[in-house]
Amino acid sequence: MGTVFSLDVRGGEPGAVRAALDEAVTGLRRVDEVFSTYREDSQISRLARGELDVGVCDPEVAEVLELAAEAERVSEGWFSTRYRGELDPTGIVKGWATERAARRLLAAGASGVNVNG
Repeated sequence: MGTVFSLDVRGGEPGAVRAALDEAVTGLRRVDEVFSTYREDSQISRLARGELDVGVCDPEVAEVLELAAEAERVSEGWFSTRYRGELDPTGIVKGWATERAARRLLAAGASGVNVNG
């Protein structure tokens, strides 16, 4: 994704929150592996080159592309998953990944969560 994430987590049972924090970080790394336009082997890069079809990608790829299509529709084209003619959904992936990480931590019982990406 080409970005750095910082997480500030407060409250909750320390063991459960720590486990959720580890899961959130692992999840963010996985999102980078799947969606990074900087990685030649990422599913998004391979999809952009026509080497993969959305149907064989991780289900999250279809989810993000659907969110992006909705954002493009609602914004009347001001938002796009294209950059210089190439598929590049990072504009929505970062927010989507940030929200997923925050929700994971809140579900583990954290009372205050700040995820910045």
